[in-house]
Amino acid sequence: MTDGGAAAAPPRRALRRTAGLLAGVLALGFLAYVLVDGWSAVRARDWDPDWGLLAACAAVLGLFYLASGAGYLGVLESLTEHRPPRRRMLAIWALSLLGRYVPGSVVMVAGRMELARDRGVPRRVTLTAIVYEQALGVGTAAAAAAAWVLVYGDVGPSWLSWLVVALPLGLVLLHPRVMGPASAWALARARREPLARLIPPGRVLLLAGWYLGTAALLAVGIWLFVRGLGGPGTGSVPFVGGAFLFAFAVSMLAVVVPSGLGIRDGAFALALSQHVPGGVAVALSVGSRLALTVVEVAVVGATLLAARRT
Repeated sequence: MTDGGAAAAPPRRALRRTAGLLAGVLALGFLAYVLVDGWSAVRARDWDPDWGLLAACAAVLGLFYLASGAGYLGVLESLTEHRPPRRRMLAIWALSLLGRYVPGSVVMVAGRMELARDRGVPRRVTLTAIVYEQALGVGTAAAAAAAWVLVYGDVGPSWLSWLVVALPLGLVLLHPRVMGPASAWALARARREPLARLIPPGRVLLLAGWYLGTAALLAVGIWLFVRGLGGPGTGSVPFVGGAFLFAFAVSMLAVVVPSGLGIRDGAFALALSQHVPGGVAVALSVGSRLALTVVEVAVVGATLLAARRT
């Protein structure tokens, strides 16, 4: 029976990956249809990019990625006895981000664990740091998204909005009384020793405040892009930035879709369509993903170069 269960695991993983890719392709197909259908509105719009705002967007998004990396270093150093080299670990963190585009983020997690192990950080510590990082990042972004839902109303099915509102409650799981037994159980199943230390509640609150700041940077950066490309009629900073964080939180619920491909873009476009035509909203939404990807690749290159010089 054990062999049969083990043999069945890889096909199930392959099925989940295939389902994730199909969901992403379906969402992208829908976005493409809306964009083509509204192409006349896109062409008719008087596009007048504000290059100053777009340059500011690139700077703020770059700062967002660096602040996110610094947050991960804060988490990691809270779990280790000896501080690993910061530039090297930041480069490993940045490089592993590219693995998010593989369904399930397995490549991101496994790659970061192996690269960090070469720098003296045990796999179980890196895995726990990733759990803290994801919970803090998604939880704080979802908290801002929940505030956006309360102020501006929901987008899409009401049950989906309530799921996003409930996401910040996951931060409770980071309390040592919850995280300790849960991590010990998971590591025991993986035949690993329990963690030597956990992050105390006060430190978790400080890290949550830091990640809330990174969410604010992301919101402002996306607004700068939308405002710089779409003009003043696209919405205010709270509306556009909050809508993007809402879309980000929604995409995190679809864990099998690589980097929320199509899901985040659709939810963001749906929110933007309250102020601009649907085709224009899709163009701005897809463009924001492209802007994030370009800045992300630039940050990865810069951190690798900085690490190589040490």
